[in-house]
Amino acid sequence: MPAPYRRLGRITKAHGTQGEVSVAPRNEFSSPSLEGIDVWIVPPPEAGAIARRISEVRPGPKGWLVRLTGIDDAATAHELAGRHLLARGEESDHATPRDAFVGMPVHDETRGFIGSVTEVIVTGANDVLICEGGPFGQVLVPVIADVMRGTVDGALRVALLEGLIDGDTE
Repeated sequence: MPAPYRRLGRITKAHGTQGEVSVAPRNEFSSPSLEGIDVWIVPPPEAGAIARRISEVRPGPKGWLVRLTGIDDAATAHELAGRHLLARGEESDHATPRDAFVGMPVHDETRGFIGSVTEVIVTGANDVLICEGGPFGQVLVPVIADVMRGTVDGALRVALLEGLIDGDTE
């Protein structure tokens, strides 16, 4: 039987003035797949348990930058530093690179739609997404902070490095 709740990561600090928080993730979870799931912030403050929904996730310098519903200012976000994000076991079980990305459309910042993820290759260094069905044929997308930009409306946003698409100039 899966655990009823799993820890996704630890909130390290507030980020910016709009309530975004920086989260140090547990290794097995992929940030884009967490968007839209319900989480609990623990340990709860004196006011009781805090249940929120992850509304946006994007790569940050040392983990994820996460926006939670109902957290709209820096002061509230600052109070969450040092706490952990928990998700229901069945929801967090879907937060793995293999399950999260397959079928997602992928859009590059400069080239637009490049295809949909058909497979995830797990390597020793980082995962690689195989994207097919777009105007560039098969495109291999490394799952690294320099490339991954987050998700918007169920589509993965990326900033591909030069040379990842046939015909790119050096």
